[in-house]
Amino acid sequence: MTQKMTQRELLRAQREKESRKRITVLAIGSLVLVAAILLVYFLPRLLSVSKVEGYANQTGQSVGDPNAPVKVVEFSNFGCSHCRTFALENEAQFVKDYVDTGLVYFTYKVFQFSEDQTLNAAEAAYCAGDQNRFFEMQKLLFENSSFSGAFADSSITSYAKQLGLNVTEFNQCVENDEQLDKIRTDTANARALGVTGTPMFDVNGTIVYSTTLIETIEAALAAAGY
Repeated sequence: MTQKMTQRELLRAQREKESRKRITVLAIGSLVLVAAILLVYFLPRLLSVSKVEGYANQTGQSVGDPNAPVKVVEFSNFGCSHCRTFALENEAQFVKDYVDTGLVYFTYKVFQFSEDQTLNAAEAAYCAGDQNRFFEMQKLLFENSSFSGAFADSSITSYAKQLGLNVTEFNQCVENDEQLDKIRTDTANARALGVTGTPMFDVNGTIVYSTTLIETIEAALAAAGY
């Protein structure tokens, strides 16, 4: 009887050991899964900070030589996927090819379809422009636009910190709607020019879509003798 009891006890102990092992493995697996989810969620945001750059000759919402032969104004919206593509994939090369070479003076203006959450992003960008970091904020806003809460007040404040802005001045600008009238004026002026969507561009007075932007600029340069 003693030997049989001992064997049962050994079997029970072995089962308990295996059960604890399974629980440990499941716990570790859950932790790894949670860590992976957090990494996928936060890594793009962390990486975006390291690559956010402005331009060498930017002032407020403009970059380049004000005396350049061609003036280009982009009308954009922070909820627009094509605007996001241009800002993150095309803008830097455009600035390198046309702005840095003295051919184009480039200005970015917001076109608001309605005063929804994208207005928070627009105000953030304009307020960052007060500290000459408009294009850096623009990129951060677009890079994070696919995340939930990207344009929430707390997120916008975190972008200002990441860019090294004077956060007190920035928050005051945003909270007091100091740039709201300018955004509304830019939108009204764009409508008066015939802008109906985003992104659209004013090239020396001619309104075009991104698909014909370059050829319109080249035509304007040729007309100016360049």
